[in-house]
Amino acid sequence: MEDKTIEKSMMQGAVVLVVTSFIVKILSAVYRVPFQNLVGDEGFYVYQQVYPIYGIAMTLSLSGLPVYLSKLLAAKETKEEQTKVVDYFFLIVSLLSIVGFVILYFGSYLLSHAMGDTELAPLIRMVSFMFLLVPFLSTYRGFYQGKMEMKPTAFSQLVEQGSRVIVILAAGYLFLVNDWSVYKMGTIATAGALVGGLSALLILFSYGRKNKSAPKLARRELAGFKHFSKRLIIEGGTLCFFSAYLVIFQLVDSFTVKQYLVFNGFDETSAKIAKGIFDRGQPLVQLGLVVAISMTATFLPTLTKYYVTRQHQKYQETVQSYLKVSAAIASAASVGLALVLPYTNKALFSDNSGEMTLVLFMFSIFFVSMIQSYQTIYQSQSLMRYQFVAALLGLFTKIIFTPTLTYYFNTEGASISTILGLGVCFLVMHQYLIRQQNKIKLSKEYISKLIISLSLMSGILLCYRFVLEQMNWSEYGRFASLMMTLIGVVIGFSVYMACVIQSRLFTKNEWEMLPFGKKVINYFY
Repeated sequence: MEDKTIEKSMMQGAVVLVVTSFIVKILSAVYRVPFQNLVGDEGFYVYQQVYPIYGIAMTLSLSGLPVYLSKLLAAKETKEEQTKVVDYFFLIVSLLSIVGFVILYFGSYLLSHAMGDTELAPLIRMVSFMFLLVPFLSTYRGFYQGKMEMKPTAFSQLVEQGSRVIVILAAGYLFLVNDWSVYKMGTIATAGALVGGLSALLILFSYGRKNKSAPKLARRELAGFKHFSKRLIIEGGTLCFFSAYLVIFQLVDSFTVKQYLVFNGFDETSAKIAKGIFDRGQPLVQLGLVVAISMTATFLPTLTKYYVTRQHQKYQETVQSYLKVSAAIASAASVGLALVLPYTNKALFSDNSGEMTLVLFMFSIFFVSMIQSYQTIYQSQSLMRYQFVAALLGLFTKIIFTPTLTYYFNTEGASISTILGLGVCFLVMHQYLIRQQNKIKLSKEYISKLIISLSLMSGILLCYRFVLEQMNWSEYGRFASLMMTLIGVVIGFSVYMACVIQSRLFTKNEWEMLPFGKKVINYFY
């Protein structure tokens, strides 16, 4: 009876964490829209230039490091071993975080100069303080997750994101009414990261004190410290690298896009505005990813169970299904958002500037979603090295091509460089998986059905766009554009779903693993 109570409590905690993570991701994508509306494209540029640095700190403290620590703690049987792991973890992360803080704070002028805008230095100094909170946030969250207590992490991340968004939007409003410079506004907005981090730490600390279960962060003997350090940096670093992969791509853009627009003949203000318009793609992609990744999350427990229990045939079948569903959802999200982009752009950001740049950028949804799927498969088999190699090759491609493509093709080139980098990472992961297990690959029949379904959806949406062009849709207001977006989404989704069901793209088992899948089976199978 007690075991059932514990299991029920664990399940409830896991559900709370999943739901909270979903809310936080939605909030993270949505707040940028009113913020951009308040501060304009130049103000949005200022904030987005420094955001990737915060994004890396947030990933370390929220997902990458806590997940790694929780896995280490779950593998230890005695309390003494767990205490030792927490001590080592906290010490190493603290040392690395202090190094990160020193580089950012004292090197802020050099970094802002490398970005081509020295007025960004105060923003970088402000966000550098977030790194001092990383050891505490990641240790507390990892410690509780290792004990299968998910609620502290869930509530702390909700409070962190909520308080941060309030500060950011307040900064945008004060900028509007007080005639601040975009850089003063940006500095206050980035302070939201620090406010959010401190709020989250207060929640975690209060929980530990109330339940007398907080980790004891005291140094003990250092036997085995070197081995632990190496393991944390390699394994934990790889996990964090993938968790922050898209954010690292954004960081590359911060150091290159604006500068190479200037080299191409843009004046400073025009280059900043163009970069701000380019950054509109981030919230749109995030929303697409939330849908694509959350829809496939139901496969993960089944995948893990089959691999651990050595049910190889079922594992391969589940991997196959996972890739099929991921490819179908991710490709539909990319193509669909690209085709309704003009109306979405005007509805959210007041005009349709940078249409082609943003249309191209939408295709990164497909690659990021598929990379996430392959990463899950690799992690279930503990194949860390191949993930890391693929990620490095993709990042190297992004770094090499962004300056040249931006110089010759402006922000459209920056979008293409992102797709190229993600595409290389995806192809390397895909090829290795096929070479390792040649049974795991999508059939020609499936690919043909998928292409036909996407083509029919695209054809209908192009007809929809043609009709709206004849009606001079661009002369209508933002609310009308929002309605056009929603109608387009409904039309595209309906046509695509009809094609998927009619062509039997998924088996009954695959439908059962998806939300509302059983209803589809009842009505159409």
